[in-house]
Amino acid sequence: MEVELGCLTLPYSELPFERALEGIASAGYHYVAYGWPHQGAEVPDPLAGPEEVAEVRRKVEDAGLATVMLTAPGGTLDAEDGVTKFRRRLEQAREVGCRFLLAHGPWEYESWPDKKYPPERWQEITDPWFETMTGLAKNAEGLGVHIVLKPHTGVTASGAVLRETIERIGSEAVRVCYDGGNVHFYEGLDPVEDIKLCAELVEAICVKDHKGPRANPLFPRPGEGDVDHPAMLGVLKPYGFHGPCCVERFEGPHKKAEMSPELIDRLAAETFEYLRDAVAKI
Repeated sequence: MEVELGCLTLPYSELPFERALEGIASAGYHYVAYGWPHQGAEVPDPLAGPEEVAEVRRKVEDAGLATVMLTAPGGTLDAEDGVTKFRRRLEQAREVGCRFLLAHGPWEYESWPDKKYPPERWQEITDPWFETMTGLAKNAEGLGVHIVLKPHTGVTASGAVLRETIERIGSEAVRVCYDGGNVHFYEGLDPVEDIKLCAELVEAICVKDHKGPRANPLFPRPGEGDVDHPAMLGVLKPYGFHGPCCVERFEGPHKKAEMSPELIDRLAAETFEYLRDAVAKI
């Protein structure tokens, strides 16, 4: 079972992008995913041109890493420049040499964690999103990039919902980036059972653990919570899954802004060892 073990730069968001790359490489990873803000600025800028994006790619490669995934830019698709930024990010994914753009659907809650939008309002939110995403999928097809949707409530909440959403969009360029931690945190579901409902659509994984009941804000280092990543990989094996598996967070009881670079490096390395062993077992 070949997978690409990577790490998002998100755990290093309080630090410079270059320091994130250094830490991820030193922890043992060969792959990286990025696009989130570092010290307040998205890297790369969502509207950055080819020369600026090429410089980002150079930094990644100089660190001994390869890009496996970018994230969709901040903001929503109903914002004035949201679609423009999303289209440009698809182009940026191709320019840095990766095939996946990570995204999710609109936020479902009027007030988290108990009050969802009423049905009429929710349809007003989701119908335009589907129309826009269907158009963006055509852009992705033309560029040879896949938009991978991750669980994050609403139309991307869980395995069954993701399947319905992808069928409605109707494009081979839209698939799943499964996030067992989010499914456990937001929905209170067992990810090992839930992933079975969309297994053949999964092309990437966001590695995140979660501990406790639904909405409990504790995300320990993977392997120390309630999410069984080896079992999830076992579900995907018959479908020929081959990654990427990208670590998203591991701060546990620590406050992210107060974590030292050395602590982040250590947790990143421990998570790499956990994932390497998990893949070896499969």
